[in-house]
Amino acid sequence: MMYRGNFQVNNNGSPFRSIGGVILMVLMLVGLFMLARFVFRMLYFLSPLMIIATAIIDHRVIVNYAKWLIDLLRRNALVGVGAVLLSIVGFPVLSAGLLLRALFNRKVRQIEQAQRQREADEYVDFEELVDDKPIELPPLEKQNKTKPEEPRYDQFFG
Repeated sequence: MMYRGNFQVNNNGSPFRSIGGVILMVLMLVGLFMLARFVFRMLYFLSPLMIIATAIIDHRVIVNYAKWLIDLLRRNALVGVGAVLLSIVGFPVLSAGLLLRALFNRKVRQIEQAQRQREADEYVDFEELVDDKPIELPPLEKQNKTKPEEPRYDQFFG
């Protein structure tokens, strides 16, 4: 093993070892790219169905997104135009996101409705007491208002 400056040079290994690692990394990146392309292609073909499903489940999600884009265009035109362009380019991902948001809102509403129903149907058990006689309590004892004995800290220091 030889040292040149701050770098350690290994003359015992094969030069193809590093080339193999680079080739493996390139193959993994190509595989990830192909997987992402397949997922986006499937989202592209399913996006009209996802938008229709979103409109059926909760149309307010689409309306709120459109209102947000319009508000963004009014506040900052450049950022708003960028958001509109990203919405057009990323429509498959946007449609999936809107569908997930609609499903989430629906589930939250179902849970809230079930909770309200449980609270409305729940009866509280109680017993009405009919007694004209007042409750007799024992007399109160007067508390001693003298100060309690203070601890002596002097014994710790000295």
